[in-house]
Amino acid sequence: MDELSALMRHLRLQTRVFHQSTHCGRWVLDGEYERKAMFHLVASGRCVMRRGTAAGDVILQAGDAVLFNRPQEHCLIASLDDASEAPTLLLCGYFEFGSPLSGVLLASLPAQLLLRRDPVAHDGTSGAPAALLQLIITEAESGAPGSVLLMDKLADALFMYSVRQCLAAGSLKQGLLSAISDPHLGPALLAVHNDPQRPWTVASLADKVHLSRAAFARRFTRSVGATPMEYVTGLRMQEAAAALVERGVSVAEAATIAGYATDAAFSRAFKRIHGHPPGTSRSP
Repeated sequence: MDELSALMRHLRLQTRVFHQSTHCGRWVLDGEYERKAMFHLVASGRCVMRRGTAAGDVILQAGDAVLFNRPQEHCLIASLDDASEAPTLLLCGYFEFGSPLSGVLLASLPAQLLLRRDPVAHDGTSGAPAALLQLIITEAESGAPGSVLLMDKLADALFMYSVRQCLAAGSLKQGLLSAISDPHLGPALLAVHNDPQRPWTVASLADKVHLSRAAFARRFTRSVGATPMEYVTGLRMQEAAAALVERGVSVAEAATIAGYATDAAFSRAFKRIHGHPPGTSRSP
């Protein structure tokens, strides 16, 4: 069995399509009422996705889907330049997992993924199989017996496809898939993701999973493709960058989130990883 299939069986994904609504005229749908990994699919019509950051609006056409792997302030609104009276049918769902290690996978994925129905999207975003999206839409429109369960199962495939796209794009390392389900590396990764600010060392992580320091470091580096402390630093910087962009926290607050004692040390590490000072990442 391939690593992605084995991992997803281990994580026990269950998707729920919890919201289905038709909108006409001027309307707004708050997209953050479920604080979980979630998705929106435009079954018909069109709308605009507006995020609570400096990022611009995104127009979603019929058959487009957007996935949020972490909670992010956003809403869906009527297309401002759409003079037609065509209604917009929206499907919203969330992803749940039977294993706490799912947090490691979700944190390793981009915060947001835009899947266009057209596999050759003109704006460079990922395409999704038109057949899969159409099957979900058909079930939503049919209301036939079993359609709710079928939509849930088809949405499982939507998440799987998004992970596959991340692997192909290089935004998710193949080795991390096997590391998450490794009986020694998985608990260490979970501990780091649950408390990234803790002053982790290779020795403390090795002790947690009952391996020697050298054995743990070799196993981790071979599987993940980075040393344990490189991974810890990268995760901390990811948390800090998200806080700067999404919540507009101060550089001092971001330094605390990243586990740094001084702003200067944090700023140097942030610039080394991201290529620019942390202050330039703050949302207005």
